[in-house]
Amino acid sequence: MYFRLLAESLRRGTRRKLLAVTAVALGTLGATALAEVVLASGDRLAAEMGSYGANLQLVPAEGRATLPEASLARVRKIFWRNNVIALAPLYSLRVRTGDRVAPLVGTWFDHELEPGWRTGLPRTRPTLKVEGRWPRDGEAEVAVGRRLAQRLGVRPGSRLEAALGGRTESLTVTGLLTSGGAEEEEAFAPLAVVQRLSGRSGFTRAEVFALTTPEGSQVRDPRRMTPEEYEAWYCTSYPSSVAHQINEAVPEGLASVDYGVTGATADVLGRLRGVLIALAGVALVGAAVGVTAAMTATVLERRLEAGLMIAIGAARQRVVFFFLSEAALLGLLGGLIGGAAGLVAGRLLGSGVLGVEVPWVPLLVPFAGLLGFLIAVVASLAPVLRALERYPAATLKRATA
Repeated sequence: MYFRLLAESLRRGTRRKLLAVTAVALGTLGATALAEVVLASGDRLAAEMGSYGANLQLVPAEGRATLPEASLARVRKIFWRNNVIALAPLYSLRVRTGDRVAPLVGTWFDHELEPGWRTGLPRTRPTLKVEGRWPRDGEAEVAVGRRLAQRLGVRPGSRLEAALGGRTESLTVTGLLTSGGAEEEEAFAPLAVVQRLSGRSGFTRAEVFALTTPEGSQVRDPRRMTPEEYEAWYCTSYPSSVAHQINEAVPEGLASVDYGVTGATADVLGRLRGVLIALAGVALVGAAVGVTAAMTATVLERRLEAGLMIAIGAARQRVVFFFLSEAALLGLLGGLIGGAAGLVAGRLLGSGVLGVEVPWVPLLVPFAGLLGFLIAVVASLAPVLRALERYPAATLKRATA
């Protein structure tokens, strides 16, 4: 009997019920779309921001001047090895070129560190633009920053003589670098060339570009963590935990985090997520207001029916439950519709506005249905209780007046 009454009630007054379903659908659509973008955008935006510069660096430990190149292979053996996108050793010298002194940096450009995995400076600093081409590893070639090239009077195809301590290398200029930063005042040559000029092996610094989870500026000392906190921190790709693992793999070196990059990433992502969550909240509040208005009109319209049900013996709680059940079903339907539409809207929003490839997250649809259910129940509770707070006789008298 109860379910027959509920089905009959849902069948009648379709215009107001459609309004309630639409309000919930629009609210959950916005919330689902924004949630999908938040879930998908974190790693992509972190990677995009990290690509403006390596976020970790490795230098020799105290008492050492250089590190061996073989130590870099161990970086790719850590727990988060698949998050290490690129790395490049650096060996900086100041050499004489004609009557001038210029900074010359030795590095890798397209080096195969392990089978199938190539790395080098163009991958750790992808914002560098080269007019011409990068030098080849092992060849006597050099790429020169644009401002330095103007002072030296060289261009692609020119010869550049680099001398240091009686050792000389004749290098062919293969490209001019543009970055807007310090790289335009430097020259970059293969690591082997700079090692020959210096008379030493190894490198003086390495930069590592790793895909990490932003952790903000409050970084805790792992030595003060509980075992549970340490395990959670160690198994999360925070910049500090990745640096810690590099230190474990390369004990003769000292890995550290470039907090200028990671801090900016965390700040921007935090603000973006805050804005998206606020927008989702506004959408849900709007849905709640729409449901409240629709249910208030519905209950007032049917107050005679409600008063009659109470007058013939129905418990007030059962009548309240009856109206809330109707609202809950409408909210569930609107939530499922809004969730399904939100998946499509999230993909369009991510690709069209943020340039983020948003994957399908079907799990959000049942959550949207549950959210619509809760919104409808909570938004309907006040108008239903307010409409049924009078005694049955007063309700019937007022309704028939």
